[in-house]
Amino acid sequence: MAEEKPEILRRIYLFSGLSEEDLAAVARLAVARNFPKDAVIFWEGREAQGFYILLAGQTKLVKSSPDGKEYILRLVNPGETFGEAAVLAEDVYPATAVALSDCRTLFFPKAPFLALLSASPRLARNMLATMSRLLYHLTRQLEDLSLKEVSARLARFILDKCQEIHGRVAPDLVIELDISKTHLASYLGTISETLSRTLARLKALGAIAEDRGRITIKEPSLLQNIARGIKV
Repeated sequence: MAEEKPEILRRIYLFSGLSEEDLAAVARLAVARNFPKDAVIFWEGREAQGFYILLAGQTKLVKSSPDGKEYILRLVNPGETFGEAAVLAEDVYPATAVALSDCRTLFFPKAPFLALLSASPRLARNMLATMSRLLYHLTRQLEDLSLKEVSARLARFILDKCQEIHGRVAPDLVIELDISKTHLASYLGTISETLSRTLARLKALGAIAEDRGRITIKEPSLLQNIARGIKV
């Protein structure tokens, strides 16, 4: 690995603020693992052996119904951890993780990481904060799926993506969809045809412009009202 593990870990939220000694101990646990596109990183229902940090690529966490329908619980981007909740609970993985592109990861085995967690109060606080952020994300996602229409879910996704990329939401800012429309539809709890119609509606309203996965914010306030579920 071209870059030293402690330098990589220092930029990850879970390990922020750790002492040099604790950071070095975490780095010693980390195992580099690479996965090609479409590879399964771990399976739902299998005992959690550890968790991962995504360094490059993109990963989806999915649940599948008995009839084979797939629902994307979360899209994991570089710098984010996944699988940590199952490790903390010492339980099975609650979803399947699949590489959406070629992925580079660091893997942290369960037993030594939990031992380190017990010895480091700062790491324990960071893990609690990470779990709180994950819970907030899943709660808001459940609220959107239960109470809001597809247009509101899509508007929220666009706003969040713009904030993530640019640190703000403003007219003429551009985001590139880094996943296929099929995967985005699954994440939003809909189908590709409905997603395409919804994108067309947002364009017709003047909230966005869109061309081949490149979305330009046109009217942020209108997009925010749609995300809140306000009829326009």
